[in-house]
Amino acid sequence: MIGKAFTSVLILLASGCEVQSPYDRSHISSDIKERTGYELRQVTEPREPNLPHGVSLDDGLSEDEAVAIALWNNAQFQADLTALGFSRADLIEANMLANPEFSLLFPIGPKLLEAGLSIPVQALWQRPRRIAAAQFDAQSLSENLVEHGLGLIRDVQTAYADLWLAQEQARLAEEDAQLQIRMADLARGRLEAGDISNLAASAAYVDSFQAADAAKRFSNEAIIARQQLVALLGLISNDTGFGIMPSDIVARSEMSVDELLETALAARPDLRAAELKIEAAGKRLGWEQSKIYNLIAVIDAKDEGEDSLTVGPGLAVEIPVFNQNNGGIVRARAELEQATRQYEAVRQNIILEVRQAHTRYVSAHEEFELWNNHIVPSLEKALEQTQESLVAGEVSYLSVLEAGAKLVEARMHWTELAANLRRSAAQLNYRIGKKMI
Repeated sequence: MIGKAFTSVLILLASGCEVQSPYDRSHISSDIKERTGYELRQVTEPREPNLPHGVSLDDGLSEDEAVAIALWNNAQFQADLTALGFSRADLIEANMLANPEFSLLFPIGPKLLEAGLSIPVQALWQRPRRIAAAQFDAQSLSENLVEHGLGLIRDVQTAYADLWLAQEQARLAEEDAQLQIRMADLARGRLEAGDISNLAASAAYVDSFQAADAAKRFSNEAIIARQQLVALLGLISNDTGFGIMPSDIVARSEMSVDELLETALAARPDLRAAELKIEAAGKRLGWEQSKIYNLIAVIDAKDEGEDSLTVGPGLAVEIPVFNQNNGGIVRARAELEQATRQYEAVRQNIILEVRQAHTRYVSAHEEFELWNNHIVPSLEKALEQTQESLVAGEVSYLSVLEAGAKLVEARMHWTELAANLRRSAAQLNYRIGKKMI
């Protein structure tokens, strides 16, 4: 009888051993890679930023390389990933059993030696629900971290587009400043020749000064944009003198908004996290309900004298008369209701976000195509024709400069549209929950 009792105790203690959570960095990395093609660094110890295998800054930085570097080194994302340790600790704690209590009453006077071993056995029906709730919480956290990774990818792609835009604008602004200087020089010559008034010449001078100021401003914005991108890459303390190599703009996706919505509702990690919170809340409700009855197994040993020891089992039951864990149950039900309503709120928000992101993407593509295929080529052709007319003696050099200035202005707007298109594509991919564009 004693042997069976102690065997049961050993089984209970063995069942409380540490468990390993499957939702670790490898799980998050594989999930992000499946969605986007990028993966995480598996080293968890704090270390100096470094570059993924095959990535070099010497030959310039592509958008894909920028994203890969950020997933490896971004300080905030690495800090977010440390939350995996907390979920693992919660899972270990949920798997643990309460320690048995051993009591010993010493023989003093006529009283004989008495010992007791109390084992809380309510864990037999409470522990499975507690573990299940912790597992759902750990999985929900991993889904949220996947969303953080997707958000980082979007932010890097947006910052990359901003840097490209700032650099192109700085280059075009410098080109425009040179054109305005030439036009101001021509105006001065025409003023001396008496062809134009002093007011017209002064306007040309003002335009040249404004163009020079704009070139300086765009140059400073390019520096700020580079600093922002470098910070996202986690290389803020390193040499950042790399060039960027933006990829070509792809053709517009022909997927309908309904198809994208269907994909988003199946792929969005925050929606899956909200669903898992419902599961976890349901398990916690069952756990709280199981706390009504608490049972303690007792093994009692008494010294009967003359080298005689009696050992017998017993039970101690908490009678749920005054406290039936009403507060815990009500709170668990409220958490379940909150999780259910939050799931619907997340779902509706996803529908809104995807529709808005798709509308912005389509609009950005249409406007870009108009300027890329019609307006800019028309101005390029006009400049070419003006240059031919100059050779033929039909127009003055001022007309060529004016046509060039219009083309620079159009190209400046074209770069804004191209950057906006890249940003809207990154935003749409993020709202869908995987790379679709």
